[in-house]
Amino acid sequence: MALRKCPRCELNYIRESEKYCEVCKREMKGEGESEETVQICVECGENPVVKGSELCAICLREARRQEKLAEAAEEIHAPDQISMPIATVALDEIEVPLPADGEIPESELDEIDKELGDDEDEAADEDEDEIGVGVGDD
Repeated sequence: MALRKCPRCELNYIRESEKYCEVCKREMKGEGESEETVQICVECGENPVVKGSELCAICLREARRQEKLAEAAEEIHAPDQISMPIATVALDEIEVPLPADGEIPESELDEIDKELGDDEDEAADEDEDEIGVGVGDD
């Protein structure tokens, strides 16, 4: 029982009684290795993808679960009745009536200053710039 190399591929050893090795026989029948490359999931980068998708079975299942959760959240937050559309008004369209003399009362100015922040720091900075006080003035 002597072994010899396959005459077709010259890689595998076969018995004297055989014509070709098992690998060459499969290739000649058309059952050779498929040339398809296995695609990896784009999400996890670990598992092979499901046919017709870019995701593996695990990531696909998770994506569907997330979609169902999002739909459920929308149903919870969606109103049951038809509501009136919310009217939006641009700030340019709002008219604020001014006093007859055109001046804003001092009490309202103080209130506006409190709401907008401390303008005294800015005024002090402007005064220093006007006077010329700063670094290098000795």
